[in-house]
Amino acid sequence: MIDFINERLMDWADWVGRRDDCGLGYVQSQLARLGEASGGAKYGGLPAGVSEADLFELHKIVTYLPFELRQAVWQCYMVPGTAAQHARSCGCHRDTYYERLHKAHVLVMEALQLGVDEVPLLVIGRAALSADLRAGNDAARKNEKKVLTA
Repeated sequence: MIDFINERLMDWADWVGRRDDCGLGYVQSQLARLGEASGGAKYGGLPAGVSEADLFELHKIVTYLPFELRQAVWQCYMVPGTAAQHARSCGCHRDTYYERLHKAHVLVMEALQLGVDEVPLLVIGRAALSADLRAGNDAARKNEKKVLTA
């Protein structure tokens, strides 16, 4: 596991998991926003030195990862549980799960250093996501259309 990437992915998970909309039809009050900044809620804002643009770029990178690697990242950072539970959810052995997670860390690091378009596996992932959207894959359309339009 690459520590820098691990920290960035933990920030990404907090950012992805937040809810600013307070549910359908409800607007968040200014008082609630002040509480978030002081640590009164689950997501208190961005860590020092991290911008929305950085996290959105990381979200695009995670979205373009090959399925098995994206699944390992999602299980690790978004779903509570042990490594054995995450491996079971991914349909593999614990060692394979850790191997996939490490490969994902390496690809994320490459993409952050070189750019998404310079990492062949991510270019393929972007093309596959575009094809899913064109084919009408509802899950891809619902979750990832905004990533392609950025």
